[in-house]
Amino acid sequence: MVEETFEIRPISPDDKIPLQVGLQMLSPESIRQRFFSPKKGFSPEELKFLTEVDQDNHLAYVAVHNCEGKQLPAGVIRAIRKKDDNQMAEIGITIVDCYQGKGLGTRLLSAIATRAKEVGITTLYGDYHTSNLKMAKLLEKFSRNHQPLKVKHTGDGFIYFEAKL
Repeated sequence: MVEETFEIRPISPDDKIPLQVGLQMLSPESIRQRFFSPKKGFSPEELKFLTEVDQDNHLAYVAVHNCEGKQLPAGVIRAIRKKDDNQMAEIGITIVDCYQGKGLGTRLLSAIATRAKEVGITTLYGDYHTSNLKMAKLLEKFSRNHQPLKVKHTGDGFIYFEAKL
């Protein structure tokens, strides 16, 4: 049996190609859940924005699957500090379908929460579609180890959340 290992680390500019590969590995449903619309690839400008981050106002971590000498993209999380309230940051997370259910979402969320606290962010927030039960489960699990989650149905099929760190 081949042992699977995953590395969680800050994103780097060298992750541009792995991000493109990871996007191609996502199912149409996972793309819809994350981007709320179809997405075939990232532009050079998007890749620069997504991978060349300061880890202060724009935090990002990747999960990399190490298997048989190869490193494959498994997931990514980011938190972008809100301009008008620097103690809040909007998060987005994506786990490649074949790696879902292995605890990577929990590990990535924990890593970004730790870094967020280090740079003075006290609240993570965002929204997700009501059909995204995996995100709801991840946030509920996260809130067990933190303060209770603030959740608001927006009336348009989305749920807005705030998670105090």
